[in-house]
Amino acid sequence: MDRRRFVRSTLLGLGGAPVVGRFASAFAARSSLFKLGVASGDVSATGVVLWTRLAPEPGVADGGMPAEEVPVRWELSTDPAFTNISRSGMEQATPTLAHSVHVELDDLSPASEYWYRFSANGQYSPVGRTKTLPLDLQKTDSIRFATASCQNFSHGHFGAYRHVVRDSPDFVMHLGDYIYETSFGENVRPHPSDEPPRTLEEFRLWHAHYKSDPDLQLAHATLPFFAVLDNHDAFPDGDSAQRELRRAAYQAWYEHMPVRGYSRPGSDRFSMHRCINLGDVAQICLLDSRQYRDSIELCSQDYDRSYGFGNYRQRCSAVFSESRSMLGQAQTSWLIENIKKAPAAWNVVASPGPFQPFSYRVEGEDRRYISAWDAYPANRSRIANALLQSSASRPLVVSGDVHSFWAVDGAKTPWKGERFPIMEFTTSSISANWPPALAEPVTQNLEHNPQVQYYEPAYRGYMLHDVSADQWQTTARAVSTVLNRDSQVSSIARFVVDRDYRLSMKSR
Repeated sequence: MDRRRFVRSTLLGLGGAPVVGRFASAFAARSSLFKLGVASGDVSATGVVLWTRLAPEPGVADGGMPAEEVPVRWELSTDPAFTNISRSGMEQATPTLAHSVHVELDDLSPASEYWYRFSANGQYSPVGRTKTLPLDLQKTDSIRFATASCQNFSHGHFGAYRHVVRDSPDFVMHLGDYIYETSFGENVRPHPSDEPPRTLEEFRLWHAHYKSDPDLQLAHATLPFFAVLDNHDAFPDGDSAQRELRRAAYQAWYEHMPVRGYSRPGSDRFSMHRCINLGDVAQICLLDSRQYRDSIELCSQDYDRSYGFGNYRQRCSAVFSESRSMLGQAQTSWLIENIKKAPAAWNVVASPGPFQPFSYRVEGEDRRYISAWDAYPANRSRIANALLQSSASRPLVVSGDVHSFWAVDGAKTPWKGERFPIMEFTTSSISANWPPALAEPVTQNLEHNPQVQYYEPAYRGYMLHDVSADQWQTTARAVSTVLNRDSQVSSIARFVVDRDYRLSMKSR
């Protein structure tokens, strides 16, 4: 069965084929042990991570599980009816890792669909579907993927994910803020507590609460994810006094995500930056912009907190230091090396926060968003220059964080020292709001920033990217409201970058 038709039929509950019916029923009738669903991620041409967590009572820190190991069987099949099981095995779900299971598989077939499931204590999990990527430089007609960011449970529903599944991308790239530690005064759907999580047990409750969202569960069960941590997922970066908080946040994030790179329980380090090779179409390097960055609190603390909640500030001379870094020296060197040798048609950086500059003019002052690359200009310049010097591939950036849709043509930046002719597409949030105090200063300063070809602050949603060797097309997909789970979606803008690196745009 055609993949896109199968996924669409599954989502809509159509019963035209017995296989589709069984898959849909398996997802709808979750067993008591598998209330948090299943997921796959960190997929490659030959490998994938399969995930689940045993939690019959997600609303308690231990998930309602005993303080003992539980054997969990997993199965991987080439068909959704599991008539051709290609791999299977047993894993121990331990209380140390909240009875989560991570199965790291390799030696799979490239560009192939698989279905998987778990079982324990005589109960089966929902069935999940995943897909491997094409081999490096394999001739590939096109790749479709979605970028998502910033899902605050208390701000609204995650209905956007239901539409992501309908759009049938090959994978989802989540660029950070998978959970939020606070509601910021909103209460569409309550968090587990009014107080932010501080301990491992509390972070587990937060993640389980988010995983209870049915549309998020559906997306994870249907599509492989790539993900990175951002500030609301963990803690203020670089603060050594928050080391215990960091350990708790990192472990709980790992326990609830289909990811590699976490070495051991209690670790305060996570290896999450990686380059994703998509045949001959693109290389996407996914960045970790939190673990190694220098502090944003570098200049005087006497700044205007009434303007953009203090996020838009002047840059003191120390900000321009050549040693100042968003990524740290090791990750920057790794990134530049991969950028230089990228052989595919598109050379892409996936950044949790906006890459290109944006100036806020306030009473003759030049202010910048202190949590983005504008606060790390020297580090940005090195990366941008590497992208521009790589003649084999066309450069491009995808990003998130700012809860609004952006399309930026860096060639139009008016400041020569910060003019990087690189296209950037920034996705809005899944549900987190973009309050007027943050949104209106952008609108008021668009005339000073001609590089911004499109800015839409009013809608939540995601971006859908359709990429071939000759063309990059990005569509901004916006839900009508996050207050209603059944909200409809529409394409509010479409951008095309052709093989000659010209940007065209079609707004609604």
